[in-house]
Amino acid sequence: MATGYRITVRQGFNGEERLLNSPVGSAARLVSASVTKDVSAFDSLSLTIPPTHKQYANFNMYTTFIKVTRPDKKKLLFDGRVITPSDSMDTSGNVQKQITAEHITGFLHDSVPPFHEFHNTTPKQFLAWLVNEHNKQMESYKKISLGNVTVTNSTDNVYRFTDETKDTYDNIQDKLVSRLGGEVRLREVAGKLVLDYVPKLGGVAQQPIMLRRNLMSLTRQTDPSQIVTVLKPLGATQEPKQGGDTSAAYPRLTISSVNRGDIYLRDNTLIQEYGTHVKTVVWDDVTTAAALKTKGQAELKNQKNLKTQIQLGYVDLSHIKPDSFDEFELGDMVRIVNPIQGIDMTERITGMSLDFLNISSSSLTIGEDTMNLRSYEKMQQRQRQAETDALRRQLIAQQKIVAGYDNKISAINKNWKDEAKKLASQGEDMDKIIKDLQKQINDISTSPPTPPDNGGGNNKPIHVGKIIDISEFQAGINWSQVKSDDVSLATIRVQDGTTHEDLRYKRNIPNAIKAGVNYAVYSFFRGQSNADAQAEARNFYNRTQGAVENRKQPTFYMIDVETLEMSNSYGAMRGGVEAYMNQLNKLGVPDSKIVLYIANNLYSQFNLNVGRAGSIWLPSYGQNDGTVGNSRKPTHPYDLWQYTSVGRVKGITGDVDMSTEPSERFKKQYLK
Repeated sequence: MATGYRITVRQGFNGEERLLNSPVGSAARLVSASVTKDVSAFDSLSLTIPPTHKQYANFNMYTTFIKVTRPDKKKLLFDGRVITPSDSMDTSGNVQKQITAEHITGFLHDSVPPFHEFHNTTPKQFLAWLVNEHNKQMESYKKISLGNVTVTNSTDNVYRFTDETKDTYDNIQDKLVSRLGGEVRLREVAGKLVLDYVPKLGGVAQQPIMLRRNLMSLTRQTDPSQIVTVLKPLGATQEPKQGGDTSAAYPRLTISSVNRGDIYLRDNTLIQEYGTHVKTVVWDDVTTAAALKTKGQAELKNQKNLKTQIQLGYVDLSHIKPDSFDEFELGDMVRIVNPIQGIDMTERITGMSLDFLNISSSSLTIGEDTMNLRSYEKMQQRQRQAETDALRRQLIAQQKIVAGYDNKISAINKNWKDEAKKLASQGEDMDKIIKDLQKQINDISTSPPTPPDNGGGNNKPIHVGKIIDISEFQAGINWSQVKSDDVSLATIRVQDGTTHEDLRYKRNIPNAIKAGVNYAVYSFFRGQSNADAQAEARNFYNRTQGAVENRKQPTFYMIDVETLEMSNSYGAMRGGVEAYMNQLNKLGVPDSKIVLYIANNLYSQFNLNVGRAGSIWLPSYGQNDGTVGNSRKPTHPYDLWQYTSVGRVKGITGDVDMSTEPSERFKKQYLK
């Protein structure tokens, strides 16, 4: 347990709290526990608990609550209800339970408001009505009061109606947040629930994040996809009332009547620089064309074009000096300093991932706010200066190498002259000696010092470090630490069949690429027919490419075949996997880039075409204590052996599947 966090469980919102994590006794320890926070959504918590834990069976949907506090700061970090308790068992029979919980803001999903129309209504009045209708439907512990509501609407005529097909939370998002901006937060005050609706959450962080102090890793991304050069402004429309024809199309107000018949606004300067990029902006509360044009012109003129985001790993100094620093809070403005990347800026914390069992694995998302081109150019100038400084340091290092090389030649020259004089006095054959010494000089002159070999040399054996596979059950991975722990390959799960997307692959794949980790992807086979297997393959490939985008492609695609599928037919399994591989071939993945992971105990019954795949990966654990010596090798030929499910890797909390003994073809194809 990381010092400073207390995790409890209770049955019912006001039930007795029972401790979940403890630093004493392995039976009372959680396998993992982390929370994800985002300014645009309410918090979610995930934890993994072993069956030896005395609270293992005490998790029920909606009625079990989990709370995380930090007593030394007297802060509540999470309070929410269990949504999905699910059990899992691996091939060696190890059982764990994965718990997902949502913040109590989820109470707003439990009610549905009736249809109602509003005219000339402030956001606070509209929100108060929604909360009142929620309270009418809810138990006492779910009732909410309004707190700080400071988001305001424009001076234009306001028209709103509730959508009775959506719950209260979705109505708030659709009718208020998506139209007026702002952020919603539900908090507890003296045992009561209070709802705030403010322009922005957070304050100013007391501690900065600085290189050589508490900054561990940093990745910066700039997304130009929000650049707009042509704007199509749309205003109010008469939305259907209750009982109306909801399938009919209703036109919106445009600016054509006050813009020479044109419904678009254009910025010719931006078009000249970036080309044509059209965007539509809707103002439901604007009812005149003149006002709509004014708003559209202001939007186009004042737009911020470039979306930037920073992902970083950090050390929270409040755990080291609790009296000197406050914790980082979601929404806080924080100063980030990294001279190597030319960064010295103050940006907002828009997302957090807090690992309660391993503080060093926590991460922050900074920004994803937009900036104008002038600010972007300043950022680029700082980065270019940092790159120039790095090149200058590299040049100085190279000059030192050359200086050492020159000194070596001078020493040989001196040695040659000394030897020549000595041999001349002894009457030796000078021609031969001079030729030998001259050859030494020529060899050095024509063969400058070679930089250190960082691996990959054709004549050197391929280094084999740790080989792991991970999925959504490994939460809050610090990929920089994974890279530093001699991981040669990480295979990332994308899906379990077609219907279940892995909850973390969209983060794991890009984060592994950014950290420079050699990675592959895998999908658990659930096909029920050849056509179904082909559909799984298409989803596997397309989901992978969606996460990869234009970055480094996976080393291979692994098909995880561990259970009897194909309508419970062993005879059909071979054809189903063949159909899966054929579909991957059509999508551009050759057989050499397809690996089959096969359950060792079902290897013969499945009778797969193992000669076709690029490699065969088999699991067999034995005692499964994390050591190779106590593991039992597979009983069939293999290119890679998964020997344990309880391995340990830096940057990953809890157990990790680990493999060893790659064949020569596996090493040459996937580990070079």
